Amino acid sequence: MISSKNIFYKYSDRINLKIKKRLDTMLKFTKIAPIIVLFIILTLTLTYFKTKYSIRLSHAWLVLSFWICTIIFYYIIAEIAIIKKIVIIVPTIGLIISMCNAIYLTPLLHYESIFQNINIMIPNLFGLIMLIIAYYINYLFLKKGIKKIK
Repeated sequence: MISSKNIFYKYSDRINLKIKKRLDTMLKFTKIAPIIVLFIILTLTLTYFKTKYSIRLSHAWLVLSFWICTIIFYYIIAEIAIIKKIVIIVPTIGLIISMCNAIYLTPLLHYESIFQNINIMIPNLFGLIMLIIAYYINYLFLKKGIKKIK
């Protein structure tokens, strides 16, 4: 994701500002979406599911991280699509990997089978690192957008 961010900044002077403004709205939503999703999952786990609290929350955390990364990769691709150079392959590969992981891990059974004999802190730490990087890149993209529009 970091290399895709660097590609984005390299070609940021050629970005269509109308498209950027629309996509920035989507990116702003990714700032609050994790909080809303985790609150809903926590509420459902405590009130409805009532089993496997830690596994369900860890599962939601990791899958949410992959979906947020997918959105950021999509943002990068949509912004630099006008360039039509080979560099668009890097964020496209990131988008495909992130989306495939999110889709595959969405069923709880798949998540449990992969992380069966692994301490639950490892996927939690991995999800936390992904969210921190995603929020940082999100902040940089929106900050850059504010400077460009003014």
